[in-house]
Amino acid sequence: MATGLCDIRGRLSACNALWVLVAVNAVVWLASIVDVKLLHGSMVVALALPSAPQGLLVRPWSPLTYMFVQTDFFHLLFNMLWLVCFGRLLMLARGARTLLWTYVGGGVAGAVVFILAGMIFPAFGGGSLIGSSAAVLAVAVAAAFAVPDLELPLWLIGSVKVKWIVAVMCVLFCAGFTGPMTANSAHIGGAAYAALAAIWHKRGKCRPRKTDDEAAELDRLLDKVKRSGYDSLSRRDKERLFNLSHRVRR
Repeated sequence: MATGLCDIRGRLSACNALWVLVAVNAVVWLASIVDVKLLHGSMVVALALPSAPQGLLVRPWSPLTYMFVQTDFFHLLFNMLWLVCFGRLLMLARGARTLLWTYVGGGVAGAVVFILAGMIFPAFGGGSLIGSSAAVLAVAVAAAFAVPDLELPLWLIGSVKVKWIVAVMCVLFCAGFTGPMTANSAHIGGAAYAALAAIWHKRGKCRPRKTDDEAAELDRLLDKVKRSGYDSLSRRDKERLFNLSHRVRR
């Protein structure tokens, strides 16, 4: 019963994490409509990411806020459709926390690369950046690493594996087919962040672990302490007990 309740709560929290991201994007879009009509876009400007590093002195929050701002309805719609599609896959495979960290981390990485690209290639700099595309692409790439061979049904095409869908997305997003050239660097940053994070996670899982053996040894030493007391342990066993108690997660 308790396990079932925990499972339900976990699923609800996961769903909430995804829909909170969607809701924030939608609310900011609605606010931007009012802002453009009444305040001449001052809110959008305040939340947008400047291309020049000096602009961060005035808007230090912008690397976190720009990824929730869309002023065009179809820009918002397609980004949220991609987010719901791949966000659900990522949550089921890695959990809600990974989804949130991937979205925010991908957006921040996109901001960093966008600013660096403007400094290195001044011709592509200038202006400011808004939109969740970099963060959404990061979620899609993370989902592709998590469930690469899962097949999704596509209208008029049939079932296609997630890894191939995301590969096409990366080409479209990073080659400038889905927006201005200035946004490409942010898309590349988001995709690169997700890929590196997924590779790091996979390397961590592949490392040989002795947790099970060490846990069994720790249990044996604790049983011995329970039966005969701590003083019955040899000096080596005491050192081993101390080390294992800090290494093995109970």
